[in-house]
Amino acid sequence: MGSLKPPRSTQDIQGCLAGLEAVLAKSHGGWADEESLLEFRRLCLSARRVGEDSDRHEQFDLLARYAKDLYSDHAHHRWDIGPVFGADILRRKIRMTLSACRARVNGVGRSFNSTVPGLPAALLRRAFRASPT
Repeated sequence: MGSLKPPRSTQDIQGCLAGLEAVLAKSHGGWADEESLLEFRRLCLSARRVGEDSDRHEQFDLLARYAKDLYSDHAHHRWDIGPVFGADILRRKIRMTLSACRARVNGVGRSFNSTVPGLPAALLRRAFRASPT
């Protein structure tokens, strides 16, 4: 018997997540990078189109908003906190959200708090949405 393959939708989302990680690794942000931003948005939109999971849709919308600030000349500065550059904070937030998405796709749980057991979903949503403005 062959190994079981994940459903096509799961493979599609995993491919989008890998693509997003590759964009982030290739272009660290902190300056206007239209090419990286367009690719990031394209991958988020592709992942959103798979299924009707509203939590996943929120996560990919959030990723696109983070990328918009990260791949700009000035918007990433709104995220500066003391000596920590906003671009660094945005990259961390993107990686956190990608990890949450990957955990969800891999069946770790069905809600946001599956990545941090015991953490109320509303609190984790606020952490993901936290904005300097």
